[in-house]
Amino acid sequence: MALTIYLEEAPDHWTVVLGGDLDYSECASFRMTIDRVLKHAPPATVVDLSAIDHLDSSGLGLLLSLSKEYGASGGRLVLVTNESVDSILELTRLTGIFSCSRSPEEARALLGQTRM
Repeated sequence: MALTIYLEEAPDHWTVVLGGDLDYSECASFRMTIDRVLKHAPPATVVDLSAIDHLDSSGLGLLLSLSKEYGASGGRLVLVTNESVDSILELTRLTGIFSCSRSPEEARALLGQTRM
């Protein structure tokens, strides 16, 4: 299934909503979105993966890249996951790398709790 990307910009955080397959064939479009987020450097970003059907190592690599680059600039990143994404994160032992939530509302609450 083709990847869909929706980007919502708000003053305190941006939200990237992904649906479909985040795999090698779709990584170029997601990379452009990542570059846009990094260029504008909002204080926080929520990446909603709850509608992702398939995530391969290429997509996971882009998420890791975003996390590393965004964290280095002082930004906060929270992923909204589903059972499939959670399984992949556990299998690859990356659960401690990402801040994860089960809903966009929970993700925004996490961002609010971590602000100083």
